[in-house]
Amino acid sequence: MPRHSKHRACDDFQETARALTRRQLLGRSLGAGLSVYMASGMPFTRVLEAAEAAAADAPRAPVLVTVFLAGGCDLLSTLAPVQQAGSVADLRGKLALQQPALAKDARVAAHPALSTGQNGGIAGLFEAGKVGFLPGIDYHNPDLSHFHSRHFWETGLITQRDAPGWLGRWLDRHGRPDNPLQALTVGGGLSPVLRSVKAPAASVGSPGDAQLSMTGVWGDQAKAALRTWERLAKHAVSGQPGPQAAAEAARLTKAVADRLAPYQGKDGKPHPAFLPKADYPKDSDLADKLQSLAGMLSLPLGIRLATVDSSNDFDTHDNQAAELRKSLGDVSGALSAFQADLEARGLADRVMTLVWSEFGRRPQANDSGGTDHGAGGIAWVQGTRAASGVLSEYPDVRRLDREGNLRVTVDFRRVYASLIEQWLGTDASEVIPNAKAFGRIALVR
Repeated sequence: MPRHSKHRACDDFQETARALTRRQLLGRSLGAGLSVYMASGMPFTRVLEAAEAAAADAPRAPVLVTVFLAGGCDLLSTLAPVQQAGSVADLRGKLALQQPALAKDARVAAHPALSTGQNGGIAGLFEAGKVGFLPGIDYHNPDLSHFHSRHFWETGLITQRDAPGWLGRWLDRHGRPDNPLQALTVGGGLSPVLRSVKAPAASVGSPGDAQLSMTGVWGDQAKAALRTWERLAKHAVSGQPGPQAAAEAARLTKAVADRLAPYQGKDGKPHPAFLPKADYPKDSDLADKLQSLAGMLSLPLGIRLATVDSSNDFDTHDNQAAELRKSLGDVSGALSAFQADLEARGLADRVMTLVWSEFGRRPQANDSGGTDHGAGGIAWVQGTRAASGVLSEYPDVRRLDREGNLRVTVDFRRVYASLIEQWLGTDASEVIPNAKAFGRIALVR
């Protein structure tokens, strides 16, 4: 089947990536490693005090982590339907997955790259009862635009209008007004999933490096710059708004850098909390982020929500066999290490991870050895308390919708509502409009 012209080179995917940067709210930077959002009235010197107070108030509070796989992860090649293997082969030819069934559920077979990593990777975690797969997830009458679909998933609303994130709305109702570390994006810029109206949140790039740094400046010049920064931070500046703003920024940055100093480590070595207790893959951006997150979860910061974006590209219009193998291997290695790290730290029973992508792929292969934008994708929940197995109905490749796509078998808002109630312990209707209409699915045990 020829690839649809509007997807060639997937300009939509590239434009979505650029637009995401524009949509992220501007934060107040506290040095190299931390930015705070929606907290303009809170003194930054109270960031850690508020975080420690939140941790003390609820030391066993559940944490929800979301991991985004950008581009539209293909269901049929990630978790294949064994009993439909012949029909899939008719649609895909050489692209059809040829793997033995999983021991825990003989109806499905996992891509071999999902065995990458500790304890057998994601496939191993599934066999151990720590993963619940959600095939056929999407929304009805799906829009196959990266930009629109991603926005719908981020907000939990099927609307192109600007709106807070679904977890941002939860934060507005149940978060604290004084702890921006309660909701973290690990990486640069706040995820739209956590965008709120009034509750503070933060993005963390380098948790052990929240201090002043200047690109291209080092040695005596860097030391002189730091001395100037410290002098500027100590003395009030009156007169012009520009110098006043610079002095205030220096003061606030130094104040928080000083407060975060205990977590920065010494002599070039990281703080003990950031030493991993599992073997993370090397040269993996996702693994680095999850390793940092595991360390932060071990600290008294009062974290309740966290978002992480994978840098892998699941928009496999071309050369899908090789591209998907690489991307799934990286995700499996990083997430299995994260799970092992949480378990070694004694945190695993408090953390639930939701892995998602904005849509699936078409059942039929295109002429470029890939698949185009389609419906009925894949997500999964992961953790020691995650419901295990195949948790939703697998789409029937012999009964496609009128556009030739897989039929949606579970609405993503049903998953959101279930996590809000079963994991976060609050009423889903506060966050998801008309939540009762989506029903519930058991995701927590």
